[in-house]
Amino acid sequence: MWQWINDNAQALSFFASIGTLAVWLFYAHLLYAGFRRQRKARILINQGWGQQIDSVCLITNMSQEPIYIHSLAMTIRTHDDEYSESITDFDNAQPRDSEDRPQNVTRQGPLNAGEQINLGTFRSIIRQTAKRHDNLEPDDDRPIRTLKIDNFKITVIASYGPEGGIIGAQRKFIVSGQDNELMRPAATTTKRMTKRHARTKLQDWLEQQL
Repeated sequence: MWQWINDNAQALSFFASIGTLAVWLFYAHLLYAGFRRQRKARILINQGWGQQIDSVCLITNMSQEPIYIHSLAMTIRTHDDEYSESITDFDNAQPRDSEDRPQNVTRQGPLNAGEQINLGTFRSIIRQTAKRHDNLEPDDDRPIRTLKIDNFKITVIASYGPEGGIIGAQRKFIVSGQDNELMRPAATTTKRMTKRHARTKLQDWLEQQL
């Protein structure tokens, strides 16, 4: 046995070096993968305070670094149609409201790591979207039933330093209940929109809002 090892010492040493290199490459891959995961933007769109129309829409930045929110959009799907509108700015804001606190007139702006913003109740942002299409009376208190909404999507368009360019996050909500006053997320997680095709669509949306 020892004689065979001595006779093949050079070959064994070569294969041992290859094995050691493979182990190091494996761990290097794990470290790089973990580093990339930490550097990826992660934006959450959640429903807080129940599953009814008066629950609130929360946007949370779970990335390692701040993001800058450029635009927020809602896409409503009814029985017969689908349309999208920006919900970035507040409809009832006045110019003087922005003098000291810009967040009183717009939802646009930076969001630090671990922070969240409250977009308001789903009832309020649905009404804001629908009013711009003249499909909802200002005093209509049941926008989902009036518009016959099947589902809707909230989309966040933002910039994230390490990735550069435009990134997005989107979540779909399903309407249900006897009076169409209940809603729930269609999936357990928020969809990341980082592919080239998706980012191009987000960029086009921003340019249309100019």
